[in-house]
Amino acid sequence: MKFLPSLPDIKPLACSLIFLASLSTNAFSQQTPQRTVTRHGNWASHCSVNAPASCYIVHNVTLGDNPKPVLIMAIGRPVNTSTDITTLILTLPLGVRLPEGFSLEVGPSLRRKQHFERCIVSGCQAEIPVDNQLLQQFKSQNEGRVVFFDAVKKPIAIPFSLKGFTKAFGQVTAP
Repeated sequence: MKFLPSLPDIKPLACSLIFLASLSTNAFSQQTPQRTVTRHGNWASHCSVNAPASCYIVHNVTLGDNPKPVLIMAIGRPVNTSTDITTLILTLPLGVRLPEGFSLEVGPSLRRKQHFERCIVSGCQAEIPVDNQLLQQFKSQNEGRVVFFDAVKKPIAIPFSLKGFTKAFGQVTAP
């Protein structure tokens, strides 16, 4: 009884799979809209060059010498929706304590308790509608922080910069 194919049987299969993978990669790259990236202080705007026109802004926060972000903030408008709701997608690393959620703090008066909606490979995320109060605080302050709990219930505060936010956000709302 033969369980594994022999080496001569595998070579044509491997070549076929590599060829199909290269075709699908080329097709994918042709369908993916081209984007420009522009830095605005600590924020970067990512805008499509061709239709459909869309922009979102991102701020990746790293700590120390570790290049991996400990906080990712992305703000934009969902594509193919009829609403003009701007959304902040906040991503924290895996291993956060989920039941307590986190707190988004900007300036002396804005403190919002939020819950995580999902955890994916890149981290645990929450979607936060950007209302006028949140937007004004982001525009008028220099920094904020996200406070969450780690797996052993220790509070961790991650500061983030709002330098360049107003200019970057103009890209999201530009017609």
